[in-house]
Amino acid sequence: MRISESERGTLLAIGGSEKKAGETPILERFVSLCGGDDARILVVSTASSDPSEKVAEYDAVFRARGAGDVAFVHPQNRAEAQDPKLLATLARATGVFLVGGNQLKLVSELAGSPLIERMRELYRTGLHIGGTSAGASAMGTVMIARGRARSAARLDSPRMTPGFGLLPNLILDQHFRERDRIGRLLAAVLCNPSYLGLGLDEDTGLVLDANDQLSVIGTGSVTVVDGARLEENDIGVVPEESPAGFAGMRLHVLTAGWSYNVVSGRGHRPKAASTPVSASEPAPAPAKEETVAEGLSSEEIESLIASGG
Repeated sequence: MRISESERGTLLAIGGSEKKAGETPILERFVSLCGGDDARILVVSTASSDPSEKVAEYDAVFRARGAGDVAFVHPQNRAEAQDPKLLATLARATGVFLVGGNQLKLVSELAGSPLIERMRELYRTGLHIGGTSAGASAMGTVMIARGRARSAARLDSPRMTPGFGLLPNLILDQHFRERDRIGRLLAAVLCNPSYLGLGLDEDTGLVLDANDQLSVIGTGSVTVVDGARLEENDIGVVPEESPAGFAGMRLHVLTAGWSYNVVSGRGHRPKAASTPVSASEPAPAPAKEETVAEGLSSEEIESLIASGG
């Protein structure tokens, strides 16, 4: 199912613990998407138990990367999420960033609120949205609210709830390899085979553009769990604490520079860099073919072979 609209904004989901000092390619990409010096970023810190710390961190990093305007809001309930001043700030923003923390708190307080509904509308017409950790998980239609980290797919591993619905047919999990969350993502996809599971490592982001093309940035990987060709599974009949069996699940691991189309299900590795040759300069002559190695003569090579050297 195609989820794109040509004017749709870009989503940047981060697996958490992204670099905020030195080289910060992920957050730099978000500022660039939002307009660089003209960026007007609204940071929503509802998921955080310590919003003052998040304000200090992201104010420093976004402004240092060139953002012209950074505003912070911490709506703690649905009444605060319909404040006209907050909605007016949202209307002026070129990007919204959802910080990490507790994704169940984030969704239970804000899902369906005027803030989120208006954010969804603006996203369809060009607003860019980023999120890290809990903020990334909340982007999906189905969200893993919590669950035990296990290698095997067990029904009792993920506890799932609705998310914000910014990513139809996608389920995101974060801190993925660091917390061994492959089992709970597998279980989530087995329960929703028409959904694509995306596991994001720390300091790793996926960028989803308006053409349904996903690209990876950062130092880790994105694990793609694709149940579209699932043949058999027994997650619905085995005891919920027992490992589920399945066949036909596809798994992809994408690192920086790789891309993946969420509609076609095809991934592409980065093209190898090549050094262009100037038209005014002759191409370098090919190296003379040699039949000896390391400058040794044929006789010396035969001698080495014979002696076991």
